[in-house]
Amino acid sequence: MNEKNTQKDAWIALAILSCLALITMYGETMLIPAIPYLINDFEISYNTSSWILTAYLVAGAVMTPIIGKLSDIYGKKNIGDSNRDIFCG
Repeated sequence: MNEKNTQKDAWIALAILSCLALITMYGETMLIPAIPYLINDFEISYNTSSWILTAYLVAGAVMTPIIGKLSDIYGKKNIGDSNRDIFCG
């Protein structure tokens, strides 16, 4: 592989990682406006509600390497399609 292809691949990888970081931040911010409603509906304190966001972030951190390994085994397209199907219902 020549240097031009390597640089192109690096820029593509950077673009993909940047998009994923943006999606992750968007996913985290989706939960924040719901916290007041969760506090009222479940009658919990604000301190207790902070564990909801923490659990969401921890679950994402735990699943990232697992999904990565599964995509190595079964293929990125199959796992990506499965994730989309689960997420979109």
